[in-house]
Amino acid sequence: MKSVSLATRWTLCLMVCLALGACSVARQSHELTTPVDQDAEIFDKRFRQMEFSELNLESFWTQKEFVERDPVPLTNMTVADIVEGAREGVVNIYTQRLMERNTSFGISPNDLMPLRIPFLTDLFEIIPFKVPVPFKENGFSLGSGFIINSNGFILTNAHVILNATDIVVVLSEGKEEYPARIIGIDLVTDLALLKIEADRDLTSLPLGVSDELRTGETVLAMGNPLGFKHTVTSGLVSAKERVGPFSKGNVDFIQTDSAINPGSSGGPLLNMYGEVVGVNTAIIESAQLIGFAISADMVKEVLPMLLLGKTERGWFGVQAIPLRKEDMAALNLYSMHGIRVVQVAPGGPAEQAGLKENDVIVSVNGASLDNFVIFRRKLLGMSPGAKISLDILRAGKPMLIVGTLREAPKESDRSEGSAE
Repeated sequence: MKSVSLATRWTLCLMVCLALGACSVARQSHELTTPVDQDAEIFDKRFRQMEFSELNLESFWTQKEFVERDPVPLTNMTVADIVEGAREGVVNIYTQRLMERNTSFGISPNDLMPLRIPFLTDLFEIIPFKVPVPFKENGFSLGSGFIINSNGFILTNAHVILNATDIVVVLSEGKEEYPARIIGIDLVTDLALLKIEADRDLTSLPLGVSDELRTGETVLAMGNPLGFKHTVTSGLVSAKERVGPFSKGNVDFIQTDSAINPGSSGGPLLNMYGEVVGVNTAIIESAQLIGFAISADMVKEVLPMLLLGKTERGWFGVQAIPLRKEDMAALNLYSMHGIRVVQVAPGGPAEQAGLKENDVIVSVNGASLDNFVIFRRKLLGMSPGAKISLDILRAGKPMLIVGTLREAPKESDRSEGSAE
């Protein structure tokens, strides 16, 4: 069906040019700056009426209980065994999506000459003889994903299915393919949740504990790079808690030298126990083997928002930074555990809850803050109306702060220098 529509589109384009005679068309395409409206048919809205308090995700994804485990013995078949166990849970994703295209439509100077001179063609391309006419049309893309729930829920990157009007998911080895709809898409963390209606239970991949990864640990990337279906590459965890140059707020990337090429975005990054520890996302094009994956622990925080299709972030109105050594004496602290509040937005939820400058936050909703990344991750998974509980130290004394997040004020409503 896609090939027919593509052929039809090019046929119509050719007919228009022939009808107009001397017609020159120069095109430059790019992605839309805003995604397809979430009321569109491609979105599955079955959970939209639910509230976060109604969700019970204890069994939505599989996670092995993390215990002290022996190192995996490495043989010539170790990686092959891991790949064989995970293969059925990795999918290829093909999309038809809306693209924005700039077209210069009209007669160029070269069209008036009996022969087209390449030099003049290049020269006159930069002279505005023709009228730019922006319009939208369908383009095609490919990517990867993995099954996170046996009922047909699939996790991938948001940029893989951004602006999609039609999505097809192909299961392992191309044995089956299904149309897919979008449950939720989050541009901040670049994550998306899809749903297919299969006639059987599918093989889901367990989520691992990415915080337990060690730099230098062996990992495997699986996906659909450059259209080569179900490819696996191996590498190392080069670093953790990276801030990607392309990030819009997600500061919890795993850096790896396992090859991540166009088309493998959205596929799983596996540890040697066969658990998903990251979602392959991007590379730095000017470098070699510097790739990034969204951590599995970030995925767990965002999944409730994806499932309900509600990805607006709650606002607390506080800025905090990691502790410095000089803070120990100044704030009467006994350890470097926690983060220091440096600004509280006037009238914001944090101020109303009683938080003050120089308070030290040591836990969020019972989760200990070993570093700033965990604090940021927790906030990225919380929507307006969510309750937040902070254990803090004020001048060395423990206190409990309880507040409620709300919608972020518009830029025009914020005072200069106010906290985010």
